[in-house]
Amino acid sequence: MRVVKQFVFAAALLPLLAVPAFAGCNEDFTAQTKAIPPLQSARLSSLAAPQAEKCAAHKKMIDAYVKLGDIYKTCQSDLRLRDSDLQDHQQMVTEEQKSYAEECGA
Repeated sequence: MRVVKQFVFAAALLPLLAVPAFAGCNEDFTAQTKAIPPLQSARLSSLAAPQAEKCAAHKKMIDAYVKLGDIYKTCQSDLRLRDSDLQDHQQMVTEEQKSYAEECGA
């Protein structure tokens, strides 16, 4: 269910790609947003894999979300993101980090 929530959240952010913003922020946001779906797919594909592979895929996805969060914080006004967007993203990252800690022990 959590993975579905991530896909919905990522899909909701895609219209923001069309928002005119400062070039650096827009380019960083676009690149990072495009980098996440393949990592989500890799995580889904790894669910039946050995634990080390599952954990590695999960960690890569979390790292991508953290990087996107950093872009959000740096470029919030340029990307016209609301505080609630940042809070929702941070909550998702926190949930993923908790899930990772429970499953992978770190």
